[in-house]
Amino acid sequence: MSGIYWLASYPKSGNTWVRLLLQSYTAGGTAVHINALTLGGGRGDERALFDELIGIPAGDLTDAEILAWQPYAFDQWLRQLNQRLYLKTHNICSPVSITGAACLADLVRGGIYLVRDPRDVAVSLARHIGQSVDDAITLMGTPDRRMCRSRRVLRPRLLEVWGSWSENVEGWLDRAPFPVHLLPYESMRADPRAALTGLIAALGLLVDPLAVEAAVAATDLTELRRQEATAGFAEWRGVGGFFGEGRVQGWRDRLTPAQIARIEADHGPVMRRLGYLP
Repeated sequence: MSGIYWLASYPKSGNTWVRLLLQSYTAGGTAVHINALTLGGGRGDERALFDELIGIPAGDLTDAEILAWQPYAFDQWLRQLNQRLYLKTHNICSPVSITGAACLADLVRGGIYLVRDPRDVAVSLARHIGQSVDDAITLMGTPDRRMCRSRRVLRPRLLEVWGSWSENVEGWLDRAPFPVHLLPYESMRADPRAALTGLIAALGLLVDPLAVEAAVAATDLTELRRQEATAGFAEWRGVGGFFGEGRVQGWRDRLTPAQIARIEADHGPVMRRLGYLP
């Protein structure tokens, strides 16, 4: 069935890995190179695409006007493609972002939400943004956090509304006006075959166990790091590598007691809800 399927997460929660898994699976389990990753690459918030689809520069519009134009832009995009549209997003699912806009409800078929222990997210996010862990913790704890905003330059992407880590999780689990399949990063690491099988079923696709096995093997993190070391990763322009160790509970030997306390104070209720705290 054609329509929009969101591949959503707070940053550094396994979104790129899921896109690689799904692209390999839908191609029958064939190998996929990280620089040939196309599934989910269209995020729906690219400024150039928006300008082309509606014929009005986004730079001339307010955030509210851009949001009001999104249904038309997505409808035009779907008519051109006439297929399922998997879109990666870090946006919170709420009326103030494209992912939760009620006016898009007729076009959205469902969503996959990836979640990861925020203590591990903080370690990975710090490396990703090139700042300290304390800075990453502050970013994750900032309510209504908005990205891609500048008074001096036009960013390649339109406004992103991440919210805090807790706001992001709760927005997708509690306020999405469409079905959402929860996929913990820790489950992916523990049993990627079962995680991918559940993901495929949630998307309404037929499950092929042989293709699942092949896709998991083709997107092993060791292989992804090898590819990046050899050819780089086109989606990554930061310092160091994009694909890290992918450790579960790696925070235990990387965060100070004070940093752990800050994260748990900021996000304790949601962490308990998801089983990250007793």
